[in-house]
Amino acid sequence: MQKIEFSSLLGSLEGFKTKFRELHWNSKLKSEHLLCDDIMNNITDFQDNFAEQGFSIFGKLQIGEFIAEQSYSQTTPEALKELLVILMEAKATLIDDINFCSLSALTDDMVGKVHKFMTISTYK
Repeated sequence: MQKIEFSSLLGSLEGFKTKFRELHWNSKLKSEHLLCDDIMNNITDFQDNFAEQGFSIFGKLQIGEFIAEQSYSQTTPEALKELLVILMEAKATLIDDINFCSLSALTDDMVGKVHKFMTISTYK
């Protein structure tokens, strides 16, 4: 993983927080409303932990270097699938370097949570 990929992942996560906020506001079911809250909280925690660990490797991002990237998914399951793809792509750039083991572990944990959320999103 390079610093640009690190920054891009953080920006993608920011976009997903916005997407799940929109889905939260537009949900028709209380269960989806609450699920989106839980997803947003987990993304926020992951993003913060990933950033803090990454800063020890890449240095802090400069003002203006962090740019949110928009997600175009229209449903909670679609957004979760899109998030999973981005996490797996990030994981692939982390897996072979011992210097990234903490970032890799954080990503593994978030992947597991996304899988759980994907299952929960099928419940009505």
